[in-house]
Parts: sequence; structure tokens; C-alpha cells
Amino acid sequence: MSENIKEQVVAAIKESGNFSLQLDESTDVSDDAQLLVYVRYQGKNDIFIKKEGLSWDQCFSVCTGGAPAMLGAHQGFTARVKQVNPEVIMTHCLLHRENLASRKLSLELNSVIKDVIQIVNFIKPSALNSRLFSQMCSDMGSEYEHLLYYSSVRWLSRGKVLQRVFEMRAEVEIFLNEKKHALASRLAEPRWLLKLAYPTDIFTVLNLLNIFMEGTEKTHLYVLEKLKAFKAKLRSWKGKIERGKTASLPLSNLFLEDEDATLLDEQSVIVEHLEKLSEEFDIYSG
Repeated sequence: MSENIKEQVVAAIKESGNFSLQLDESTDVSDDAQLLVYVRYQGKNDIFIKKEGLSWDQCFSVCTGGAPAMLGAHQGFTARVKQVNPEVIMTHCLLHRENLASRKLSLELNSVIKDVIQIVNFIKPSALNSRLFSQMCSDMGSEYEHLLYYSSVRWLSRGKVLQRVFEMRAEVEIFLNEKKHALASRLAEPRWLLKLAYPTDIFTVLNLLNIFMEGTEKTHLYVLEKLKAFKAKLRSWKGKIERGKTASLPLSNLFLEDEDATLLDEQSVIVEHLEKLSEEFDIYSG
């Protein structure tokens, strides 16, 4: 059945005359490289290339992510395509641009995220620690009994991991204290928790933005409008935080609105990141 479908698609591409490609390269949990290829063409109904008798001269555009395998200057996919068809139009995936824009964090926020990853890696990969932590959460009647793995390749996992740790911060603190872990005290520090709450807030909305931009019938114009609206939100949030209004960031609001006034000094970290994030989105999304 799959071979028959492949033959029909190849025949339709040949008949259409022109086609464009969209590619993404990543690695799975076994660390094996995976290549995902989408081909768009005009057919009667609304890959392969040389092996199947298609011509690169007919390919007029290629959209990829930012992996070195795609954008390498000499051996990258786009470079190889340009060698056989210099006229092909190369574009960068808008969803991947969002990822690039959100990567840059201040040293303070990045330090907190590294602490979180270290905490997760202490509990989750260890069968014994994971089982003991799960049992403790069950005995406490917690909403969740497990932390989530973080994967730098699966960048959407970042917000989910941070959110789970934040929601389970009481359970994590108890467990780390029992194990006499060096980072146990972090979970009792309001300043550290604020710097955990803020990226949790921001990566949660970034995940939602990504979901809104995915799926069928999401045109380029639709995605650009979503990005434009999000950039306007970033500017609005920055202005509100500067005025002491924190309701737009619910987890951060728990600390900035109710905790000791000395925490207000940490607002500058949030304002700085919102400004930098807005600038990065201007660079990558235009």
C-alpha cells in the first residue's frame, strides 16, 4: 500500500511541473537522525527527486529548519541544492525561528534552568530515586507523581519541564532535603523561585503560540499575524512589569505581588528578558 501511494505521489509531482520542499532534521530518543520532508505541488487533487526521475530545475523553493545538516555552508542540504539549482528560493521555517528567538536567556535565568535540569536529572533517570519520589508524592496525595524529562532537541519540553517542577516544588524540596542534595535550599528561596516562575510563564505562552501556528490550513499570512500579535504582547507585558503590574504573568505574579518588597528588584531581570525577546523576534520573524 505504501509503495502504491509513493508511486501516485511521484507521478503527480512529475505531472505538476513545479514543486517546493520543506525539510526538518532532528534526532529521536535513540539518537538516530531523522529527516522529515514535505513536498508541495500543484496537482489535480488538493520525496525522492533524482532517484524517482524528478528534476531539481523544477524545484523553485525549499524551506528548512536551522540545523547544521540543513544550513551548512558546504555540505548542508541548502548548499547542495544551490549547487544544482542556483535559482531556488531558500526560506527559514517560521516555527523554528520562534525557537531561535526564545533561546537567549540572561545568565541569571539560564542558571536557574540549569539548576532545574540538574534536579530533574537527579530524580528522573535514577530508577530508585524516581520510584521513591513517586511513592512520596502518592503518599502526600499530590496531583502529579512524576517529573518530566528535559530534551534540548525537543525544545517545547522546556516549558513543560519548568512548569512541572514549579507545581511540584514542595514535593521536590522535601525529597531533595531527605537526600541532602546541594540544591535543596533553592526551593525555599523566593528570588530563585521567581526566576523559575518567570521562564515557566514565558515558555508556557511560547508553547501555546507554537500550537496556534501549527496544523492544516495555517497560511504564511496567518502565522505572521500571530507573530505580530505576540510581539505586541511582549511590549505590553514589558510596560506593565515596569509599572509593577504583573497579572499577565500568573506564576511570577505570585511572588512579585505578594512577597517581600525586596523582590521588586528582580523585576529588572524580567524586563530585560522581555525586551531582549522582543528584539530577537524582530530579527527572526521580521
